[in-house]
Amino acid sequence: MELRARITSLFLAAAAAVAPLTASGLTYTESVNGDLSGVRLSPTSLSLDVGSNLITGSVVMGDVDYVTLTIPAGASLAQLVLSNYATTDNLAFIAIQAGTQFTEPAIGTNVANLLGYSHIDFSQPPGQDYLQLMADNGFGAIGYTPPLPSGSYTLWIQQTGTELTGYTWNAVVTAPEPGALALFALGLGSLLAIRTRR
Repeated sequence: MELRARITSLFLAAAAAVAPLTASGLTYTESVNGDLSGVRLSPTSLSLDVGSNLITGSVVMGDVDYVTLTIPAGASLAQLVLSNYATTDNLAFIAIQAGTQFTEPAIGTNVANLLGYSHIDFSQPPGQDYLQLMADNGFGAIGYTPPLPSGSYTLWIQQTGTELTGYTWNAVVTAPEPGALALFALGLGSLLAIRTRR
C-alpha cells in the first residue's frame, strides 16, 4: 500500500508541475493603440503572451475587425472569453481561420475554409468561451478541439446592425511552467525505477 501512495504522490506532483502559468499578457485597446484593421488580407497582428491577453474594440455596420493572434512556441490558445461588452444589439458574429490573413470575404463566405464560427449572443452574461463555441457551432467548418496549438490564427468580428458594439476579449494562452516537463519526466522515471525493483 505504501508503494501505491508513493506512486500517487509522484503523479500528483507531476500534474501540479505542468499546470498552466497565470500571468498577465498583452493589452490592446482601440482607443489607445489604434483602430483594429478592417482589411481581411491585412489584419492587425498581435503577438500574445502566456496569461490573459485583453483585446478591446468596437464594431458596427461598415466597421469590421480583423485581428491575427500569434501564439508563442510551446504555448496554446486555451480560451477566448468575452469578458465585457456594451451594446443594445444582442447579436453579432465571430469566426476564426488559421493563418495571418482572413481569406474569406464577408459576402459569399465559404464556411468550409473556416476553422469555426459562432454568433455572439449578447443576451448571455459575460464569461462565455467563444473558442469553444466557434468549435461547437461552426456547422460545415473545418472544426477543431481547443486548445489551439502555437501558430497564427485570424479572427473576424462583425456587427451588421447600426448600433455600436463594444467588446473585450480575453485570449487565454497557457504553457507548462519552465522545467515542468523535466519534473514530469523525473516522476515517470521514478515510477519506472520502482516498478523495475519489484
